[in-house]
Amino acid sequence: MIHSLAALLGENISLRYPWALVLLILPFLFFIFKLAQKGSDARQINYPLVHLQLKQGSMRLLLTQWLPAFLYTVVLILLILALARPVKVDRTQLPPTEGIDIILLMDASASMQQKDFEPNRFIASQMTAKRFVEKRPTDRIGLVVFAKQAMLQAPLTLDHEALQAYISSMYLGMIDANYTAIGDALGVAANHLKDSKAKSKIIILLTDGDSNAGTIDPVMAAKAAAAYGIRVYAIGAASAPGQTTYSSQEDEINEGLLLEIAQTTGGQFYRAQNTQQLNEIYNTINELEKTKFTPQVTVHMQDQFIPLLLLALLILAGAVVLEKLFLIRIP
Repeated sequence: MIHSLAALLGENISLRYPWALVLLILPFLFFIFKLAQKGSDARQINYPLVHLQLKQGSMRLLLTQWLPAFLYTVVLILLILALARPVKVDRTQLPPTEGIDIILLMDASASMQQKDFEPNRFIASQMTAKRFVEKRPTDRIGLVVFAKQAMLQAPLTLDHEALQAYISSMYLGMIDANYTAIGDALGVAANHLKDSKAKSKIIILLTDGDSNAGTIDPVMAAKAAAAYGIRVYAIGAASAPGQTTYSSQEDEINEGLLLEIAQTTGGQFYRAQNTQQLNEIYNTINELEKTKFTPQVTVHMQDQFIPLLLLALLILAGAVVLEKLFLIRIP
């Protein structure tokens, strides 16, 4: 019966007073009583051609005997369902007021097309970042892309579907790809995070090279980030020299610089030499930066018993009209 009611009124239906459903036995007792009463009131009248009269009036006789009692029973059922007070329940889970704000700082320089990662460094970094975002549904995340210049691609947002679209839309050449401005990139990310009220603010810097462009010194940018309480997790994404047929002959990554950036801000430096290691590093950062909060759920209830009452009154009125005007019994 509850499922039928839910189907009638829509989804998310709940009953405030489900105990009232026990009273549903009363309409059935009423219907049985009316049937028994009609049977006891029956009179047999002998008159000529009685068999013809019964055949001609059988449908009207059935309606007269059964329909009013059935309609009154339906009215009682609807009134009891209304008494159970069905409500439509809307539950909304609010985002945490104090989560973690994260900027993904991603290298889009020309060297990111190297194929020592599967299928190349750039696409591997895109896919890994998207998986990381999926694991952080309650955190605001933004995206900064850099090469010769740094560009805020997506501001801090809880709309992770839009963020995923921004990450997917990245491509090599969207910025002058011949240089790597790590300092400027850190400056853009830190400037976007500095006024955040989040309990934790982090930058995940992914690059496969050394800083060779820009106007801001990377170490100075790291110190500025640290002053705003921002931690930087630095990831060097390139295989060791000669490790694969696609590896460079010289190490492209300035590990000393990335390590200094991480240590200055209280973060950590990681070296990824293939796609699997890159995934593991993001998983490690995900575990280190856990968001702990108690989900807040708001519940809004909207009464749905009015349609039941109106339907009961409409059927009651119809039953009275039928019984008093159209289905009159002549003794």
